[in-house]
Amino acid sequence: MDATKKFNLFALSASHGLNSFYMYLLIPVLPLIVKEFDLSYVQVGLLVSSYSLSNSLFQFPFSFLADYTGRWRTALALSHLVQALPVLFYAYVGEYRFLLVLGFISGMGSAAYHPPAVSLITRELPARRGFTIGIFNGGGDVGHIVTPALVGWLTAYLMSWQAAVQVLVLPGLVWAALVWFRFQDQGSQRQPMRQAARSTFGALFRNRRLMLLVILSTFRITGFRGLMTFLPLLLTQAFGFGVQDAGWILSGYFVLGAAATVAVGQWSDRLGGNRTIFIVVMTFLCAAALSSLYWVASVPALLIAVAAIGTLLTPVPSLVLAVGTELVEERQRSSSVGLIYGMNEGASTLSPIIGGFVAQAFGLRLAFLFYALMFAAGGLVAILLHRESLRRQAGLAGGTA
Repeated sequence: MDATKKFNLFALSASHGLNSFYMYLLIPVLPLIVKEFDLSYVQVGLLVSSYSLSNSLFQFPFSFLADYTGRWRTALALSHLVQALPVLFYAYVGEYRFLLVLGFISGMGSAAYHPPAVSLITRELPARRGFTIGIFNGGGDVGHIVTPALVGWLTAYLMSWQAAVQVLVLPGLVWAALVWFRFQDQGSQRQPMRQAARSTFGALFRNRRLMLLVILSTFRITGFRGLMTFLPLLLTQAFGFGVQDAGWILSGYFVLGAAATVAVGQWSDRLGGNRTIFIVVMTFLCAAALSSLYWVASVPALLIAVAAIGTLLTPVPSLVLAVGTELVEERQRSSSVGLIYGMNEGASTLSPIIGGFVAQAFGLRLAFLFYALMFAAGGLVAILLHRESLRRQAGLAGGTA
């Protein structure tokens, strides 16, 4: 790998960390927001869902436009700007409804991120896609790692969650400039937009394996977004951790996940078309680990459960993207990623709300059982995807015999 590709891989992986950073910026301080605005579990779910709603609504249209115009660099730079700028205004929010509005706007920025970023990074090392996507998602995990610890520390140091998050608008501005000057836009498609849209949509929705992958990923993100919403509340309310200590636990979760992501990515490259077996096994094991949060009663048991979930769950998105980008042509790659993430964010919109109702009616811990069931359902879909992949491999082998 030459120096240029190394730097591009670093720049895009770090930009993924920044995207994750803004996506989960408020998660570490949710207990403080709950206290300041006197929120119920349902309102907490709505706050997290405001970000996911706009992410879901705009993800697929933005991805298609990026493919059609070839302006992947522009979309990526604007994504960082639109995510970061609403953070400036958190310090001036006096009502809960304005938090919802700012979250919705920031989610629009995130909607423009993954399709062009994945399209750009898969062009760097196409022969080592599992490893490349693993590094890329590892960069996202670094954002997950840094966010709880940094936001928790700044909140304690500045004695204000508003002041802490306001400082953190700067990285978004810097990385938007880096992306703009480092990468180039591609040429646009010559065919009319309506014809291009019909061709793209038809190719994607007729792809059976891609549709199974979308359903699987939707179940996965439902469980993950619910976990990230209510785990800080479990740590602070049920086990008595402070906000800063809870932040360190969340950071540890993502440290383990980042290491597992890179290792699983390299291992999956060796198996090539058999990546789907990793998805099957890890999804079912994650369902079992997540369900244990309903029963754990001691801090050591809690930490073991959180570590197991982080190790098993975090590598799965990398495998999903690696498989997904292999199922479509390059000119449809951004749109396929947009479809996967658009459906994911649609589920993410509902996940915290449903979990909030479950927690409100039956207790916080029961919400984790609900999310474990989502992973179990995803595991069943993963079995269908794996069988479909084996059937296709057998067909290709028979055709070349």
